[in-house]
Amino acid sequence: MIKSLSLKAAIRDALQIFQCDQWLRFNYIVEKDDKLYVEVPKDVMERLHKEHPRLAGLAESMDGYAIDQQTGHDIVCSHIAASLDGQKYDPSVIPRVFDAPQFKVDMYVFNLWVKMHEAILDEENLFFSDWEQSFNEWKELDEVKDYLAKLHNTDPENPSTDTKQ
Repeated sequence: MIKSLSLKAAIRDALQIFQCDQWLRFNYIVEKDDKLYVEVPKDVMERLHKEHPRLAGLAESMDGYAIDQQTGHDIVCSHIAASLDGQKYDPSVIPRVFDAPQFKVDMYVFNLWVKMHEAILDEENLFFSDWEQSFNEWKELDEVKDYLAKLHNTDPENPSTDTKQ
């Protein structure tokens, strides 16, 4: 089987996994015995298997387990390694994703969207594909497009700092 060498596609796939992780933690975290657990309802898990089979494994690896920042990071990275690195993409591609300016900007913008829409997202309890659709529609707004254009001319480590001289 020929593995893809497309960095752009790998960035898109890795970003989707990080977005799904954020969605899962946003919607399905419960507190028990002073610990946080991810508990994905059965109907949501079934729908995830049906609509996003590649992401269902991520949800399964989190479901029912205590989770903190480090555990979540480890699960996401393990899922990326297991489902993308050497599976879908050539082993040389995925390590380059995390250093790619496009990935850093895309992660920053997604996290910005979540923060800006937190109250609505909390109220609505949207399914993952609805999150994706809402995020993509938001990115099509003229003011967001302008901001994205500016971000592509900045330092991805610090998106608020213009590096043009």
